[in-house]
Amino acid sequence: MSGKNFCLFIPLLFTLCSTTNGDLTGHLQPLGSQVPPVGDVLTLTEIPSPQEFFDQFVKPGKPVVFKGAATKTPAYELWTDDYLSSKFGEVKFDVEEGKKENRSRELFNMPLGEFLKSYKEKDIYLVASVPKIMRDDIYLLKCLLCGGFTDELQDSVMWFSNGGTKSVLHYDAIDNINCLMSGTKELFMVHKKEHAHVLIDKPDGSFSKVDVDKVDLQKYPGLADVPWYKANMEAGDCLFIPYRWFHQVRSYGPRNLAINIWFAHKLEFNSTDCEESPYKDKQFAPLSEFEVTESLGPGLPLLLLDEMEQKPIDEEKFLEIIKNLWNSEKLMKGEGIEVLKEIFKEIDTNEDSLISPEEVTGSSLDEYEQELMELFPRDGDEDDGEGDEDDGEGDDDGGDDFKDEGDVEDDDDENADIGRHEDL
Repeated sequence: MSGKNFCLFIPLLFTLCSTTNGDLTGHLQPLGSQVPPVGDVLTLTEIPSPQEFFDQFVKPGKPVVFKGAATKTPAYELWTDDYLSSKFGEVKFDVEEGKKENRSRELFNMPLGEFLKSYKEKDIYLVASVPKIMRDDIYLLKCLLCGGFTDELQDSVMWFSNGGTKSVLHYDAIDNINCLMSGTKELFMVHKKEHAHVLIDKPDGSFSKVDVDKVDLQKYPGLADVPWYKANMEAGDCLFIPYRWFHQVRSYGPRNLAINIWFAHKLEFNSTDCEESPYKDKQFAPLSEFEVTESLGPGLPLLLLDEMEQKPIDEEKFLEIIKNLWNSEKLMKGEGIEVLKEIFKEIDTNEDSLISPEEVTGSSLDEYEQELMELFPRDGDEDDGEGDEDDGEGDDDGGDDFKDEGDVEDDDDENADIGRHEDL
């Protein structure tokens, strides 16, 4: 009798295990195959004014595709391989080996002319800041020409390959407009508030170690049902990627060339600048006419204010926000919680058990941030001795912690049935 029971138990156990694994739809499949997108990113055929851009997209954090916006920039027509080779062939750029982003690889430097001779046959990817000598050919869109956007332009980066590149799933702590000169791109985009779905297990680089070609749903279960939006870009399109939005990019060739502009995230629009700016009535302006200064990403005060959405918050909500922003298990235990509660009390100057945006603005939170960094370093800020595997991780911007183009492409990646769509 016992022998029969044992024999019956084995196939039953096998059946249960098989069924459980089979329910992981999209397991070990490309990112985006797990669940259909909830909608497509909004596409506009007209570029909004700076005020409209801020009110409708920057402030609420809403991505948008500006269809054909890049066709007016000189680079769109001029930047053929022959033109680039003849005019800028001696200019040296950082180049990555391998088009599936991996932030542990080192870059090597080569003249643009040499890159142009070999990129179509080799597995290489040019990712580098656009030098001043090339900025006359790049135009800023009118939505950036006043309101304070040009006061804090962070960088302009060129992304150049024969297609097939894939970025890691990541976020940037600054805003980004990416314009595509040739090729196509597909983006997987997730709202910045979906922390529970997206595991950023390399917080020092603001990215996930998930393999974007073979998503392990047992390790990253949140991606099984993450609400995501799809953005498609064709040559001539520009895409606004809001700061802290999670995204992953796939680019397609045979020639893929994009230029992006990073700019500091703002909580307020500078109306006075639009009244006085010489660019207020222009449709475009050369990037060469503006200062581009790379700097650190936003500090804790701005990040907290953005998460508060102009509303007072209580201590519980404050702790929740800091937990999502800081990525430190040590901070959220014992002594760390007590320190955060003390900070909350210091900010709450009127002692009403709430902190308002005004109280945060008038506080010394930036000084507390320095103390937190010393006492409770973010997970990953210290080298754990583990190298990054070639699993699609990394910044398409060449490795900066606070910014990344997000484009990654895979020529043989098939899209899942996306079903009913709603524009974001």
